[in-house]
Amino acid sequence: MAFVLTAAVAGCAPSSDQPAPSTADTTAASTDGQVSSALPRLPKFGDPSAVDSGPPLAVQRTATGARLAVNPRPGDQINALLPPFIETADGRRLQFEGPAVTEDSAYFVGPVTTLVSDSLLPLRGTLHTSYCKAGERLCRSAKRAVQVGEVRD
Repeated sequence: MAFVLTAAVAGCAPSSDQPAPSTADTTAASTDGQVSSALPRLPKFGDPSAVDSGPPLAVQRTATGARLAVNPRPGDQINALLPPFIETADGRRLQFEGPAVTEDSAYFVGPVTTLVSDSLLPLRGTLHTSYCKAGERLCRSAKRAVQVGEVRD
């Protein structure tokens, strides 16, 4: 379905020696090759030049390797529908888990962790995190390179 916008200007009438433009000609001329949308623009938050690398990652030694924890800042929430994971340089995926989720199953409650055995250390990869900042209703995705060295006593 095509929409044609016609405007009448007082004192201007088409000359009788020129044929009236067809609907296709008017539509092509009025759109000028641009497509418009009825969808509203999403709001922009923060400084667009700032890089958001997501919540900090903490590393803690365990008896068999390392415990990695994604620690959201106060008020931030980690998306439980798309849990954080590390994609290692050799193609493995280490997924983080939490002990509980909110009533709507959307966010983790408590620490979001994964255990890495000594055999996987040192570990290099990309941490992928989906989280919502405090006061925002839209989760954002962040990814960054991580490197976890051998954990020594």
